[in-house]
Amino acid sequence: MSIECHNAFILHRRPYRETSQLLDLFCQDVGKVSLIFKGGRSGTRMRRGTAQPFTLLQATYFGRGNLKTVKSLEAQTQVVPLVGNRLYMAMYINELLYRLLQAETACDGLFSAYQDTLISIAGDADPQAALRNFELTLLETLGYGVNFEQDIYSGELLECGFDYQYKQQAGFFAKQAIHNKHHIYTGKQIQALAYRDFSEAHVLLAAKRFCRQALAHLLGGKPLHSRALFSNTK
Repeated sequence: MSIECHNAFILHRRPYRETSQLLDLFCQDVGKVSLIFKGGRSGTRMRRGTAQPFTLLQATYFGRGNLKTVKSLEAQTQVVPLVGNRLYMAMYINELLYRLLQAETACDGLFSAYQDTLISIAGDADPQAALRNFELTLLETLGYGVNFEQDIYSGELLECGFDYQYKQQAGFFAKQAIHNKHHIYTGKQIQALAYRDFSEAHVLLAAKRFCRQALAHLLGGKPLHSRALFSNTK
């Protein structure tokens, strides 16, 4: 029996039968893994706090096929302290990973980016920049990074003094007609996105708009539950 052991975070969990849980983990070396956690809802294991989101775990599991079996989950850190809107932000990035990651596909660098983002969400005065940075890293990791330097049609370098339109999964091109102002970005904003410089408020808003557009296509137009929860609290 082959046993694997990885650092991991819980992305999603749901009850299974009377005392067990189905878990989707984000593992450092192998990406997203689906498991059954037998007895995971029983009193003893729940008191130990092993199956908690936003906690770095050491996950040991075995099995073949798409659904593995948990042998043990050991907490490596305390739960990252998240409350209010910050909790919804963390739930949002969990849902993105749950929805967009392919099963058991390594994601170099994304695990550490996720861990750093959780810490920033919990501790930064304004965690919006950390969220945008993570979204851009996720897009690049999935193979949907955008060229922020050249016009996709002319090949010319983008200039700060011009406006550009964004085409899904392609990039930016010189503005031709205003179909939707939400698809228009200034050259200065695009340049700032390339360097991930969110120090100006208008750039941070543009980054949020861009990431939402780019991710919407990958999500197949299906709404995010975490975003709805956040909207309902406003």
